[in-house]
Amino acid sequence: MADATAEKKIAAAMKLMDDGDFKKAYPQFKKLTEEFPDDAECWYARAECGNYASGMFGAKIKPEEIATAYEKACELDPENVDYYQSYGLFCISVNKFDDAEKLYNEAAEMDESRAPSLYSEFAIEYYNVIMANYGEIPEDPKAAEAVNKALVPYKKKALAYMLKALEMSPEEAKSLL
Repeated sequence: MADATAEKKIAAAMKLMDDGDFKKAYPQFKKLTEEFPDDAECWYARAECGNYASGMFGAKIKPEEIATAYEKACELDPENVDYYQSYGLFCISVNKFDDAEKLYNEAAEMDESRAPSLYSEFAIEYYNVIMANYGEIPEDPKAAEAVNKALVPYKKKALAYMLKALEMSPEEAKSLL
């Protein structure tokens, strides 16, 4: 974007974002994406600001609106691994696990050198959100057994991605344990 006025607007919104004022930065990026609908960076910043403003600062921004901004950034810059990773992380935070898994896998395919860290991040974030969703394991043995049984598929998926990050087969992992 060569326009000096546009550069100033983007710089001002970025400064708010860098200063952690996501609630003020979000409406500025929203305006910027309307003004410059083909600027992937503006869409990405809008998504990030919306995510942080709504998550940490309680702003009333719908998850769908945030997802749309991430999608637009990915569409405009389909080779940007960071966009896919951030969008995947957002999807985990709103319990859209299948979408998150797809995004992390796409990011790993784009940049194989980052694949292990992407797979392990997916595994850890996914596992943490699943565990938080289930809450504390009940003390009652029968209730605890039921919860632990329900968690098995989630634990298996998280473990499969950790092994993928380590480039290790389940058999190799078992032999090491």
